[in-house]
Amino acid sequence: MVQEIEALQAKLDETVDEDEQRALEEDVTGRILWLCWCGICAEVDELLPKVLDYLRRERSMGVRDHA
Repeated sequence: MVQEIEALQAKLDETVDEDEQRALEEDVTGRILWLCWCGICAEVDELLPKVLDYLRRERSMGVRDHA
């Protein structure tokens, strides 16, 4: 994915036509956002079970939130 973004960026740098530049900028931005989204999902998938285990342990020990 990173190589694809780099290739699009190189093509963008060489492009003179404004409409094509805009389309390439949108493609690069979209791919970067998708890559970030995938990273966020991976982090959540890794962290969520740990959080749930923690909450279950706290609940089973009778610890309550005092807010």
